[in-house]
Amino acid sequence: MSDPRDRFERIRAALSAADREIVDALEARAKAVRELVALRAEAPNAYFLLPSHEEVLADVRARREEQGARAMPEQAIEPIFREVLGACASIAAPLRVAIPGPDGSLALVVARELFGSLAEIVPVGSVVEALLAVERQEVTSAVVPLETTSDGAISASLFALARGSTRIVAERTISNAYHLYSRTGNASDVEKIYATPVALAACAGTIERELPTATVMEVRSAQVAAQLAFSDHGSAAVGASVSDQDPLRVVRSHIEEDPTLETRFVVAGRDAPRRTGADRTILALQLPEEPGSLYAALAPFAQRGINLTRLESRRAPGSLVEHTFFLELDGHVSDRAIVAVLDEVGGKSRHLKVLGSYPRPSHK
Repeated sequence: MSDPRDRFERIRAALSAADREIVDALEARAKAVRELVALRAEAPNAYFLLPSHEEVLADVRARREEQGARAMPEQAIEPIFREVLGACASIAAPLRVAIPGPDGSLALVVARELFGSLAEIVPVGSVVEALLAVERQEVTSAVVPLETTSDGAISASLFALARGSTRIVAERTISNAYHLYSRTGNASDVEKIYATPVALAACAGTIERELPTATVMEVRSAQVAAQLAFSDHGSAAVGASVSDQDPLRVVRSHIEEDPTLETRFVVAGRDAPRRTGADRTILALQLPEEPGSLYAALAPFAQRGINLTRLESRRAPGSLVEHTFFLELDGHVSDRAIVAVLDEVGGKSRHLKVLGSYPRPSHK
C-alpha cells in the first residue's frame, strides 16, 4: 500500500496543475474575445456572429456526454460556464439586460442565472418596454415571462413578441420562490415586513401563519424592501433571490404559499441562434376565417414528421373574432423539413412569423 503522504502530495500536485490549466484557459478565452473586438473594429461592416451562450452550453453538455463517467457535479457546470461567458461578453461590449418589473423580481433571478453577475440589469415598466429596449439597441437582451403554471401562457408577452422584431433565443423555467430576509435573520425580531404586491400575493398565507403580529407594508420593488429592512432592525423584506439581498440574512426560506408554481421565461435578442440538433421553434400564425383553415395549416407538420408540442389560440387585442395561433415544435427553423413546412403553411396563412428558434433547455 502506498504511503498516504505520497498520495496526498500527488493529489495536491494534480489540484495545482488543474488550477493552472483553468487560469490559462480563461486567459486564452479572454484574449480570443479581445482579438474579436479588434477584428470588428477593423471591419465594422462585416458581421461576425459567435455562438450564443445557449449554443456554447449545448456543446458543453455534448462534451460531457462524450466523457462518460464525470466527477464534477452536473448542476455545477452550467453556472460556472455562464459566469465565464458573461465575463467574456462584458469584454466585447457592456452586457445590459432589460427585465419587466422591479429589481428583486423573478425575472432578475433568471437574468442573473443566464448572464452572470457582471451583467447590468435594467428594470423597465413592461414586457413591451423591455423588447423595445432590445430593438433600439439600448440593451443586449431582455428576459420576459412567457407562461405560468397557474395562468398558462401570458398573452401580453406573446403578442409583444409577435409584433416586434426581436427573437426568442433561450428560455428558462424557475420556481416562483420567495424568501424572507432581515439584518439579524431572527424571526422574533421581525415587527414589519416590506414586500411588493406580487410577492405579498404569493406569500400572504405563510406570513399570516408564521408572523401574525408583523405589520405588512407594500413597496414598489424588492430592492426598496431590502433597503428598508437593512435600515431598521425590526424590519424584514420579501425577495425572490437570496444572493441579491446581501448583507441581509435569511429569516425563512421558501415562504411562497404554493411551491409547485413555476414561471417560464424567455430571452429576447437580435441575433438568431444557430442549429444545434436539439432545438425548439415558436411560431405565431394568423389564418383565414373559414372552415378547415386550421386543419389545413397543421396537416403539413404531421405529414413531414414534425412534432408539435404546443398549440394555443389567443384572441387578438381589440377583436372579438380574430385569433392568433401560437405553435411550439421540435426542431430548428433551418431544418429542411421545417423550411418546407413553413413555406407551405405560409401560403395558407394571412400571417406567419417565427418568434424564435433556439436550443431546447436541458432542464428547468
